[in-house]
Amino acid sequence: MKNALLALLAGTALMACAPASGPAPETPTVEPALAAPVNPQPMPQPPAADPTAPGADACGAAQYAALVGKAITEPGVPPEGPNVRYIRPDTQVTMDFRPDRLNVDIDAANVITGFRCT
Repeated sequence: MKNALLALLAGTALMACAPASGPAPETPTVEPALAAPVNPQPMPQPPAADPTAPGADACGAAQYAALVGKAITEPGVPPEGPNVRYIRPDTQVTMDFRPDRLNVDIDAANVITGFRCT
């Protein structure tokens, strides 16, 4: 009984792989329509960022430019907080864009190398 059931199952599987009876119907060939050549229009370029525009210095980085090259412990350096981020070598930071956040770049000797809004 087991052998008969196994043979029936194998025969059914082989029939599923057999080619369909009769020739396959021919698909009609359609000639592509002649179309006018497409001249793509150049993409408009976004306007260049104007550093003097309002909001370009949303975090106030320009007011700290005089502190570049000074130690992080100098008076007038903004303290690290929710909107001020100190970035030292090998510091992992998120890449989200927040124009209101001030990034303070600091080298290995704790000297400020730059300020930026990102």
